[in-house]
Amino acid sequence: MTAPAAAEPRLLVVADLDRLGPIMRDLFAPTPIYGVPDYLAAVAEIPRAPTRAVLVGVDPACRRLESAVSAMREAAGQMPLVFCCEPAYESLGRRAVQVGADDYIIFPPRPEELSAALRFPTQQTRRRWIETPQAGAESQPYELQMLADVVAELDRQDRPPLETVAELVRRAMRCEWASVLFQDDIGRAGPGATDETQPVLVQPIEREGESVGQIRVGRAIDGAFSTDQAGKLAHYGRLIGGLLETCSRLRQWRDMAYRDDLTGLPNRRYLMRYLDEAIARAARDRRTVTALVFDIDDFKRYNDQYGHPAGDAIIREIAQLFLRCCRRHDVVCRVGGDEFVVIFGDAEPPRVAGSRHPQEIITLLHRFRAVLQQHSFSRLGPEATGCLTISGGLASYPWQAAGAEELIEAADRALLEAKSRGKNCIRVVGAGDVNDDAG
Repeated sequence: MTAPAAAEPRLLVVADLDRLGPIMRDLFAPTPIYGVPDYLAAVAEIPRAPTRAVLVGVDPACRRLESAVSAMREAAGQMPLVFCCEPAYESLGRRAVQVGADDYIIFPPRPEELSAALRFPTQQTRRRWIETPQAGAESQPYELQMLADVVAELDRQDRPPLETVAELVRRAMRCEWASVLFQDDIGRAGPGATDETQPVLVQPIEREGESVGQIRVGRAIDGAFSTDQAGKLAHYGRLIGGLLETCSRLRQWRDMAYRDDLTGLPNRRYLMRYLDEAIARAARDRRTVTALVFDIDDFKRYNDQYGHPAGDAIIREIAQLFLRCCRRHDVVCRVGGDEFVVIFGDAEPPRVAGSRHPQEIITLLHRFRAVLQQHSFSRLGPEATGCLTISGGLASYPWQAAGAEELIEAADRALLEAKSRGKNCIRVVGAGDVNDDAG
């Protein structure tokens, strides 16, 4: 009597079957691939049939990883036990190795990495993928156009265009949804792209070998992802990483170009750009934009008497004092020397016939002048408290100006009038001085 042929040893997949199962079948067929849904089932299943290696995914229901991996290790004996996890769960992979797993790899695994970890060679299907790429793996014209759109957006936005990038990935991968996480920001495309949705593929975005984000994609529209599509996702990870890094550098350079080195406040270049946009919004919404131009009275004397380092310290302290008195939506700029410009956002209702300068701004200026009188400037010695004053001019769009340049010029003329009237006052165009008794 002939003994029955022994069953061919299988490869066992534990947890995360929707993602790891197709990868194992594609790489190792016709070797039998068997799967179980969780770690407890794996402990019972491993001894039931000849098994060559065990690939373990992340089981969200498991609360005692160390105990589960130790139990699987005991059941597996000498066969390879390999943990596979996303970059975000790499700490779980390290813990699994500490308590018995042979190795851990990052999802999605590269074929050669998975083959080496499981100590099991891939079959002919892998060579077929290399020689005959799957349809849709090559870049399409719309992908190139969308990449061009991303590049064009880089210089127009203050944040990376992550929604556009996510939509590009979704269409290129032909998946239900995609999300792109970069630093502390995220962009999503397609239904189901939420923080709680489990992705099918995850691709790290790296910069100089360090992970700075992730590309996460949902289920494939056409069934399952091919190895070529996984390769395309890896290519997009490198490409998008480079694009987003370029965006970050552009933002840093732009910030440097728009920032005053001494105070950290926005400079004149930023002021004019911001003011053009603010006036355009005000024209559309029938609102007011008010500009204050002010400087420090007799600043040259302080510079000459106490030295330029003391003068720099005064300017920095003035900047911080005004910021503390301002509202969240006001913009304080240093435009040169001891001269500052403040753009007050209109928190009041849309203007009507007979509108005047917002009373809230007048109140704010009184508050700043009071704070200034009480503040002690440590670099001024015996003159530290109560000696330093400012003069300024206040003008509003659309009453005194039709555009940004005209508004600053109107406020600047009012500043000169305040200086000629004895300093230590703020001149309001068309309404006289802001005096200490005004309410």
